[in-house]
Amino acid sequence: MNSTGGASVADIREHAAALSAGLKTLHTNIFQCPTGELGDFLSELAKLRALAGAASVIVTADAEGRGVIEASQSASTRGWIAEHGWHSRREATTIAKATHILRRPELAEITDSIRTADLDLSTAVVVQGEYDKLAPELLLGAHPIVLKQLVNHGAEYGPRGVRELRQWILAHHGKPDEFADFQDHCRRHISLSSPTETSTGLHEYRLVVDNEGLSVLEAAIQTLSAPRPDRDTRERDSRPTDRRRGEALIEALRRSVLAQGQGVTAAATATVNVTMHLDDLQQRTGAATCTGTIADGTLLAPDTARKLACDAGIIPTVLGADGAILDCGTQQRLFTLAQKRVLWARDRHCTFPGCDIPAQWCDAHHLVHWVDGGPTDLDNGALLCPAHHTIVHRDELNGEVTAGQVVWDRRPGSYRPTRRSEPPRRSGPSAERPSRQRGAPVPLRT
Repeated sequence: MNSTGGASVADIREHAAALSAGLKTLHTNIFQCPTGELGDFLSELAKLRALAGAASVIVTADAEGRGVIEASQSASTRGWIAEHGWHSRREATTIAKATHILRRPELAEITDSIRTADLDLSTAVVVQGEYDKLAPELLLGAHPIVLKQLVNHGAEYGPRGVRELRQWILAHHGKPDEFADFQDHCRRHISLSSPTETSTGLHEYRLVVDNEGLSVLEAAIQTLSAPRPDRDTRERDSRPTDRRRGEALIEALRRSVLAQGQGVTAAATATVNVTMHLDDLQQRTGAATCTGTIADGTLLAPDTARKLACDAGIIPTVLGADGAILDCGTQQRLFTLAQKRVLWARDRHCTFPGCDIPAQWCDAHHLVHWVDGGPTDLDNGALLCPAHHTIVHRDELNGEVTAGQVVWDRRPGSYRPTRRSEPPRRSGPSAERPSRQRGAPVPLRT
């Protein structure tokens, strides 16, 4: 024992040598382990391996602190690790990065998790990287909370789970508009490649979408991509998932093209279901959460949710502060085809100054937003192309119908709704927040 009450380094090295010798001969006597204990034995070895990795970081950090690595012939910390611990050559870069974490006092939460092996080294490095990216964008005082959430989420879900937490953190702990700005950045990278013909007569596309695109796409194909048993034999659908999804997308587009050719609006067979708290919706904070499709848990910025509420197949569920359902919306708020035709004739194209996108390519926008109590009538409607529809909600621009024309106030923040109404509180069971949404943090450990 040493002065701190723990085993001395000499004792640890002696035990490590004895354990190494024993593990080398394990294959000769593994039969002695009872069948029911094999799983527990594997868990013990996994824990031991993790602690050995943590010990490698501690030793390397001490070597750096004493100047051992600087005085060596190794060109870097990674090189020193690879030279003296050749079994760790593949992990040398990760160990070196984890060593740097130990030198940063503000990352004590990660350091403690490394030392106790609650975080594997790869996850610890990802946590540090994500935290450093998020730190400049966080509200004052949110940094220790966010760091703890990242560590706990990493312990539960690993590196991928840590990366998926980024949007949730920006929505709930980011500075004003950080989450909206992030989604605007993502929107600028939406793309669909030109088709590439393969030697088999097929054509390949590459599609990149943002959260809004993901939620709409998955809502559009979720019903059409469901497995369909054979009508005659009733045998299960043998099509692979990718084929079912591809055929569903083509069918959804085919129906849309046919509907446009007939001058009608396609039936609303696809809807996007979102859940959002009333205060967040009205104050443009937090985020809306998509539910009910493969995109379940995807977050939408408040302005995106408000935009979709104008002219898209979106079913909003509004929650109060206690999680109780205040209102479960319907699509009846949408402008009818007859109303849209009147708007087409009145506005003729996108009403945003300088834009001449044709009327039938435009959305019908509520000038006083539907979520603020704006009615679905012609005096409160205006045509906007998708791009300017996004801009109007993002910049909170006010528009009014004057002498049969839509006039826009392009000063950011000019939107000041004069008709507000809160959705009526409904009786019934409360709706709890999902505890394991994709991207939502697990409860903090005690």
